[in-house]
Amino acid sequence: MEIALIDRNNFGTESLDGFSRYQSVKNVYRISDGKLHLVYHPFTEDWTPERKREKAKEALSGRYIAYGAFEDGAVVGLIMLRPGLNMGRMMIDSFHVSTEHRRWGIGRALFEAARKEAAGRGANALYASACSAQETVDFYMAMGFAVSKTPISSCVAEEPWDIQMECEF
Repeated sequence: MEIALIDRNNFGTESLDGFSRYQSVKNVYRISDGKLHLVYHPFTEDWTPERKREKAKEALSGRYIAYGAFEDGAVVGLIMLRPGLNMGRMMIDSFHVSTEHRRWGIGRALFEAARKEAAGRGANALYASACSAQETVDFYMAMGFAVSKTPISSCVAEEPWDIQMECEF
């Protein structure tokens, strides 16, 4: 597996066609009394072929710093960062590992690439408006994230059920 900055030489609009975004969620986190609590709230997430193409175009748009995890030329993971800083934090806009490649260390490797990129651009933290799914929030916490004490209001407005998290470094 290789982690590389995405550009038009290694990534195209069809690069996510084989990517599986499927996630079956049973429990989600909610914040009450300032603490995370698990709540049973089953749902599934998946990307249509059209959404995969849209996401690929976003990654190539020049609006993001995007890293891909490649295995035998196929994209098995993707992290996209917004290049600006908000209170010294660089925001993770999108972070996904293909279903069949989860728990292989790919997310950790992508996170480390993002952390190095952010630090190199003067950030002192990474920020994520994380899907509230238990597996997602647990992953972020394993990477050193905590619930943000100063959430970005536009993220809260866009995704009110997301958990606003940050990881200082």
